[in-house]
Amino acid sequence: MKRIIFSLLILCVGLCLSAQTTPEQCQGSLRPYPHVAQQEAAPDTLTPIFLVHVARHGSRFPAGSYSANTMLKALNKADSLHTLTPLGMNFKRLIENIIVRSIGRWGELDSIGMYEQRKIARRTFSRCAPRFSHAHVVAIASHAPRAVMSMYSFTHEISRLAKGISISASSGKEFDPLLRPFDCDSSYKAYMKEKPYMGIYRRYVSQNAPTPVSRLLGNDFPATKEELQELSIIEYYNIANLKAMGMDHDWQPYLTAAEYEQLWSCFNLRQYFMHCNNPLSAAPAQQTKPLLEDIIAHLSHFEDGNRKSNVIAYFAHQETIMPLMSLLKIEGTQFKGKNWKQLKNHVQDHYLCPMAANLQFTIYQSQTGALYLRCDLNEKVIPIKNKPYLPLHEALRFFNTLLK
Repeated sequence: MKRIIFSLLILCVGLCLSAQTTPEQCQGSLRPYPHVAQQEAAPDTLTPIFLVHVARHGSRFPAGSYSANTMLKALNKADSLHTLTPLGMNFKRLIENIIVRSIGRWGELDSIGMYEQRKIARRTFSRCAPRFSHAHVVAIASHAPRAVMSMYSFTHEISRLAKGISISASSGKEFDPLLRPFDCDSSYKAYMKEKPYMGIYRRYVSQNAPTPVSRLLGNDFPATKEELQELSIIEYYNIANLKAMGMDHDWQPYLTAAEYEQLWSCFNLRQYFMHCNNPLSAAPAQQTKPLLEDIIAHLSHFEDGNRKSNVIAYFAHQETIMPLMSLLKIEGTQFKGKNWKQLKNHVQDHYLCPMAANLQFTIYQSQTGALYLRCDLNEKVIPIKNKPYLPLHEALRFFNTLLK
């Protein structure tokens, strides 16, 4: 029976990673959290007794004004040169609307993001309800307001549902080594300063990125092919972020389905080099070792009988969660070879790290007292060392090997 369950898990992961990319998936890591009906219940012989929840903030307004302002600058230039097309004028109004909606709220969690966190909390409570009753929850968030509000949205929902629960919620720069290692880790900062992947990225863009922005700026707009490709990626970014900020994901007037997927593949390649262990550097994954060490410490303390808390929760960023997934060698973070056109079939940011992406580590106790660990990625069970439920001591031994 266990073999059948595991085979189905692998099949599901394979289907997620091999199916043709849909327009919704082409939003990439800017995509709002996908629909989940409920979390998978454990066998009746297992009872959840401890939970570690590691999450990305929920859907938000654009992280900054660069993409919208850069796009608007190009559209205004085309307008001044009388090359702007009617479609370009429509897109200009869309960009202006994005800017107006985002002024004073760049990067802030929006109502969609709050809802995502509440629903994840509700489904988690449903799966772990026996453990949440009279539980003690310790939650920490990075100092970024969108992470703080994600933490509050999640813990507030738990507090509404769980009888007698106590919650400790903290945020601040003191948690940066765990939750914002990209600001602290010297090796990763050096890697991002050097950007050794940019040669690969630029060649890939040159060979694969379409230029739908020409339909906005006009054929006589003065720009090189490289400039038009980069502007098309910026056009893509603005379109892909629409739904997460509460606007209609109205991509069809501006992109064909093939163009949307091609531009996503460029964005996805860069995400891979920035956030995953890759042939050029292990720094993206290695930066999250302190976080994994902290998770291991909590799991180990619980195994040793030190059970002061029942739920540990971390709220951070894509730049934290996706590298942690890579450090854990989760299916979908690894790519072998140098045929970068194939990368999109193996590593997909929309599958790994949409808005509100999360990893959950749940300790279950059997009727005989044995402890097992289950891992869920975005509320779907994923195997640890080929097993959906791995003896806790084996899981800890495996996690410790990843720190060496």
